[in-house]
Amino acid sequence: MMRDASTTYVTLSGLPVRMELEWPFHASQSGADWFSLHGRLWLDDGGVLYADVAINLTQTIKEALPSLQPEVTEPVVVNALRKELDVRQLELLKSGKRQPVAVSSRHFNFKTRQLVFASASQEQIAELLRRKAYWTAVRHSAESRAWLADPYDALYCNVQTEQLLQSARQLAAAGLVRLEGEQAEAMPALLEQKQQIEGEMRAALAALEAKHAYERA
Repeated sequence: MMRDASTTYVTLSGLPVRMELEWPFHASQSGADWFSLHGRLWLDDGGVLYADVAINLTQTIKEALPSLQPEVTEPVVVNALRKELDVRQLELLKSGKRQPVAVSSRHFNFKTRQLVFASASQEQIAELLRRKAYWTAVRHSAESRAWLADPYDALYCNVQTEQLLQSARQLAAAGLVRLEGEQAEAMPALLEQKQQIEGEMRAALAALEAKHAYERA
């Protein structure tokens, strides 16, 4: 199931983001051996920072996927963009500068024939889900429900959805979310963590900005 541009994703580094993608993929006009897709990624904190991106998917990845249809490639694109933020390759700006993002063999395990974006620990998974439930409530409404067994998150973290649910149940047991099946509503105890969670986002953003400032110096 494809997502709309209002969907909030969270990176392992703690950044809430949303994305608008200009489907479909098209062959590179420069004659290069890749397929391109343009889009925009926003820092979903209510501010103005964003990144215009050109996702360049190589022939290796194209051959590993059933097709380039949006319903197949959307999770790959979403997670490649999250990965680029985690490794501080993307820069979030107040003005447009299209940045290339390669989806290539570095995202592919040739032995298992699987895409790999990260190898998240159980602690990192719990943190991602905690932040996801928080930002979904803050950016949409307190009653909004976060999908804590999202296959996109499972692919991003390199786990099965059941492992996501295990962490979700721990959040529920701690009184941070109310879990109904795979959907979670943020509880007051989680919303009271505003200072901590938003502080974690600001720290991740500061580290990202410092890296790019250093490279420009």
